[in-house]
This record gives sequence, C-alpha cells and structure tokens, in this order.
Amino acid sequence: MNHRRLTTASIAFIAANVLHTLDHLRQGTGDLSTEILAGGTVISLLAIGTLVLVLRHDRRAPLVATVVGLWSAVGVAASHIAPHWSAFSDSYPQIHADALSWAVMLAEIVAAAALGLVALTELRAAGRPAAAHT
Repeated sequence: MNHRRLTTASIAFIAANVLHTLDHLRQGTGDLSTEILAGGTVISLLAIGTLVLVLRHDRRAPLVATVVGLWSAVGVAASHIAPHWSAFSDSYPQIHADALSWAVMLAEIVAAAALGLVALTELRAAGRPAAAHT
C-alpha cells in the first residue's frame, strides 16, 4: 500500500474540512439546521477517524477512506450545491454565499473525492497478485 499518497490525501481532506467548518463559523451558524450541523460534525469525525486508521497502517484504512471520501464528497455537494431539498440543505446558490464560501466548500468536495479515489486505487492494487506489482 502507498501510505504516503493515502496519508497526504487524508490530511488534505481534513484541512479542507477544517477550512469549511471555519467558514461556516465566519458566516454564522444561527441559520443552519440541526441536521446540517450534525452532518458536518459526522463528516469531521469520520475524517479524523480515517486519518487515524491511515497513520496506523490499518489494513481497513483504504476501504474506510474510499467510503468516507466518496460519501463526504456527495454529501457536501448535495447539501451545498443542489437546490433546497431537505433539512440537510444549505444551498449556496439560494443563500447567495460569497466567493470564499464557494471556494472552501468546493475544495472540501475535491479533497474528499481525491481521498476516495486514492483509497480506491489502493484497494484495487491490494487485490492484485504480487506479480502484478512488478
């Protein structure tokens, strides 16, 4: 397993998640639903848990990182890019979010997707016979 790539992707995801969280604090959290706050907290906790598994070289790290990364990318996009659809919506087009908010939100989506794809690559490589790595 390429621990360096998975570690870098996991750290990048956490960094983008922290920036996104700080941006929500900058905007004010008073208008956010409990579901949005809970969803963001879950994503943050999963990001931290994923990094811990990666740093421990846990054999489950690539699978967890694949699921967490791809699920988080979809969740953040659904929450912030899609039109209002539920209590999990904080639609940036509808609230007229500024450029900074858009940039950090998109950075989190990209970082989450990158983590998921790097981890998926690691999962696929781990499933190949040793001779395929030469």
